[in-house]
Amino acid sequence: MSQEQDKIFFRNFTLTLAFIAAMMITFYVIADMVTDEGENAKKNVNTISVAELTKPVGQVAVAGEEPEDAVVQNEIMADASAVGKSINGESVYNGLCVNCHGIAALAAMIPQTGDAAAWEARIKKGIDVLYANALNGYTGELGMMPAKGGNPALSDEEVKAAVDYIIKQVQ
Repeated sequence: MSQEQDKIFFRNFTLTLAFIAAMMITFYVIADMVTDEGENAKKNVNTISVAELTKPVGQVAVAGEEPEDAVVQNEIMADASAVGKSINGESVYNGLCVNCHGIAALAAMIPQTGDAAAWEARIKKGIDVLYANALNGYTGELGMMPAKGGNPALSDEEVKAAVDYIIKQVQ
């Protein structure tokens, strides 16, 4: 009777493996159809390729060495110069400050823009203290803020304009 049980086991095991293989092939075919970047991508303008979604955001530039991709380097320099010329506090805030002061998940550690209760004590210390903390960085009991929000390319006027914009949002 042991041979009979072995035959049943191997038959069931074989059927299970065949079912799993068939499911894998089915999933592969479906995934291939969904991510087809051939003719369907040309027809549908909204289709974004996987390569487009996973391309690097930037590159590492080492001082003294020529960048590998001059086009990317020129774009980076153009962005930096555009920020450097802007004295609009809202554009500086939206370009940098919102990354911390606009994320509700960080509200326990970082005062969020528009939260009057969180900014009240800070505003009472005076605008000069807020400017100094934004320009030079600040380390407190709940966390830290890097100098100029982590972008040393910003001018002092731009940082002050961003601080003014944040304060205006709570008043």
